[in-house]
Amino acid sequence: MARLLGHARYVFGGLLLLTIALLVWQHVGMEEVLELGAGHFPVKVTDDRAEGGASQGWVERKGQDLVMHCRLDKKIDWPHCKLSFDFLKGAKGIDMSRFDYMIVDATYAGPRPMKFGVVVSEVEEGYTRFDTWQSYKVEQVESLDLPSNGHMVIPMNWFVVAQWWKEMAKPPIEHSIVNLDNIVYLDLLSNFGGGEGERILTVHSLRLHGKLISRDTLLLWLVGAWVACAVGWLAVLTLSLRGQLKDSEAAIELLSTVNKALELEARDLAGQAYIDPLTGVLNRQGLRAALMSTSSLLADPMAVIFIDIDHFKSINDTHGHDVGDDVLRKFANVIASGIRSSDRLVRWGGEEFLIVCPMTNVYQGKILAENLRHALHHHTWPAGLRVTASFGVAQHHEYDEVGVVIKNADEELYRAKRSGRDRVCAHIPGELTVAATAA
Repeated sequence: MARLLGHARYVFGGLLLLTIALLVWQHVGMEEVLELGAGHFPVKVTDDRAEGGASQGWVERKGQDLVMHCRLDKKIDWPHCKLSFDFLKGAKGIDMSRFDYMIVDATYAGPRPMKFGVVVSEVEEGYTRFDTWQSYKVEQVESLDLPSNGHMVIPMNWFVVAQWWKEMAKPPIEHSIVNLDNIVYLDLLSNFGGGEGERILTVHSLRLHGKLISRDTLLLWLVGAWVACAVGWLAVLTLSLRGQLKDSEAAIELLSTVNKALELEARDLAGQAYIDPLTGVLNRQGLRAALMSTSSLLADPMAVIFIDIDHFKSINDTHGHDVGDDVLRKFANVIASGIRSSDRLVRWGGEEFLIVCPMTNVYQGKILAENLRHALHHHTWPAGLRVTASFGVAQHHEYDEVGVVIKNADEELYRAKRSGRDRVCAHIPGELTVAATAA
């Protein structure tokens, strides 16, 4: 056993060092960069002439730089030029979803302001047709200001599906979300302000940055490694202990442990006899045991609240017993969450429930019942049902039998039902009290 523990220390220590090293490396390194600029993909410039404008754009290469010239003519309201990159190879483009951000390094010469946007076109399997440009999903980031240093960082989660494209293409809902996993075209769209004349945008580089392994994936792998290590350790430990159990002293210890476990199980089974299996609250046997074991429950003042779910039979008849059982469970949960820890909730039978409230007079019991009645109104029930209940409240008086208090509460419950249901009636000697139904 000592040797086994020694090996375990080495294994877990090594795994801990590996976990720390990988997390640090993922945070400070593990960088993946994809260059999209000159020399890597076909590039062209388009302008607004296809839309009725008169602007003219062209591109030239200067080393690794792409220089877009745009001779602006304000024939239309929104004159523009755009620098377009073509990533399409066969039916596939670039998976940009694995990257975290895009960096644009560029300089601009011309009148200010100069706004630009990044527009990408995506191929959606089962939706995009290569001969119909409207079927390419369009995602974009608009109205970006180029910083004075020309270094623009664009997080990939800034991209949204273009609203104008959704209104025009009317795609199915499953094709209306951003995923960026098959981008075939990228446009740097320049929307220049000011008057007519030539503007020059020089793109020094356009790069995608991400991690070789995402943080979530790395954490998933590490958790898997730790779980596998723990399971392996437990398996080895189990085999070792199984061998030691051949020793008589170990066998006696094992029998002692089994006996303790059986005692706990016997106690659990005894406790289950007092619990209603459907709702998880006390049954009548459980109430009897609680009254016998907890003398404070009968100390005056003590209130009893009888509850009956209104029209429960029609719920079973209309929606079936499965829905009826679900209503009973949720009903018990709502009532249990609205009472004190010292109160006892009992399923009396069928759809009838009983609450025993120690240190509570009939007036306080009536207030509690009203609160519970309102709580039922604000709960969401299965099958869109509206579930209400009627309440009867009575108080235990000195020398009264518990059965007398329950009988008084039961009579008040039936008085509430005869008065229209969804209300509270309380047994107050010398007067009749009925709580009004909530609107």
